[in-house]
Amino acid sequence: MSASLHLNLLNDDERVCSSPVRMRVMLPIFAVLTVIGLCVWWSLLAVRLHNAVQVKHLQEARIADLKPSQEQVLSLRAREGEARAVLEQLRFYRASRLCFSETLLRLPQHVPEAVQLTDVRIPLPPPLPPPPFSPPGLAVKTVPPGPTNLTEAVTLRVAGRAGSSKPSEAVRALLDAFRLPDFTNLVRAAEIPKGAIRQDTARGAAVRDTILFEITCDCGERRFK
Repeated sequence: MSASLHLNLLNDDERVCSSPVRMRVMLPIFAVLTVIGLCVWWSLLAVRLHNAVQVKHLQEARIADLKPSQEQVLSLRAREGEARAVLEQLRFYRASRLCFSETLLRLPQHVPEAVQLTDVRIPLPPPLPPPPFSPPGLAVKTVPPGPTNLTEAVTLRVAGRAGSSKPSEAVRALLDAFRLPDFTNLVRAAEIPKGAIRQDTARGAAVRDTILFEITCDCGERRFK
């Protein structure tokens, strides 16, 4: 009986892989392709970065060109805000006016013959507080002119002299006149302040029976709204 024998006469370094793709050939190809891919990616990234820098410089140039116009617009808006505030204050004043003309026109017919009026005035409201102190270089918000409160008390001051046998009664009659319907549409309350009636000593002893007086009328409040 015969048997076939297989005799291997190749050395180990002479063996050839039967695969059509050889690793020693593909590894350098993969390495080269990887390097090329990285170079392309970095090139694209550099181009995009360059474009972004160009756009940034362009936008900065546009902003620099628009900055004067922006400052002008902001200045105009600030002036507009101040003008609106002034107009609003004027509107408040107009809506809060108290009409004294008709009331004062009716006053002469209620003044007794023994009374001579020397002063009829509406005292000015207290002055506005000074603006807040601001250190140099620190901007402070502009406060619009006008009252800072929503209401403002209004008074009417009537002063004069009375000379007769009973001057105090003449002054009292004038005080009672301010409580008549002719004045109640404006005058809420009327009184003679403490110490407001005194002897008229400036004109000598010939007018010893003459007294000086002052009547204060509360005319309510002006509402700024």
